[in-house]
Amino acid sequence: MDYKTMRDRIEDMINDNHKDFVKAVISMEKGINDESALDKLYDAYMDNDTINLLHEEFDYMIEDLKEQGQIKDLPYVQEEKDNLINIVGNIVGNVDVVERENKNGEAFKVANFSVVSKDDDGNKVYHNCSAYGEKSDIPKDFKQGDFVKLFGQLRTSIDDNGKEHSNVRILSSKLLKAKEQMKGQDKSQEIAKLKSEIEEREKDLFYADS
Repeated sequence: MDYKTMRDRIEDMINDNHKDFVKAVISMEKGINDESALDKLYDAYMDNDTINLLHEEFDYMIEDLKEQGQIKDLPYVQEEKDNLINIVGNIVGNVDVVERENKNGEAFKVANFSVVSKDDDGNKVYHNCSAYGEKSDIPKDFKQGDFVKLFGQLRTSIDDNGKEHSNVRILSSKLLKAKEQMKGQDKSQEIAKLKSEIEEREKDLFYADS
């Protein structure tokens, strides 16, 4: 089947049933096969005329549905053929930003950094990550300890000594909470806990005196 025939068929499918066509494309590209979740993604897509069909905003929509427990077949997303993975964790160390050149001699930036998350058993897992070009705009400002959400493609390679190395090529990233915010939250929780303990102690003293 040549390009023109394929394009004509796709155009026919769009005209015949636009909604199911969009859902099918999202399903294939993002690894979602929960139809109720696909309905929500389609509605969000139709409500927002600023995003293209395969825009990275879908990754954030998918994450939101995941957090709400509205995607029933998430393991399928994690195991899809393109090795796409979601990571939620904390930045370890500093972000290393370097400049590279493509084959046309054009300069672009690469942000290299590490993230620690936890597996299903609660064990720490470290991920080496790289964000290229415009994908580095957000990660380049990450600081050690920041709580982040990442979506990317896991790539593995074997060096001359037979050792396997893995790296996640970042496709989208989001700062969930800066380290300073977490410190403030921890301090507030500590103050609230201390205040509660003082109030309990005052009650004990009151009843002891009465």
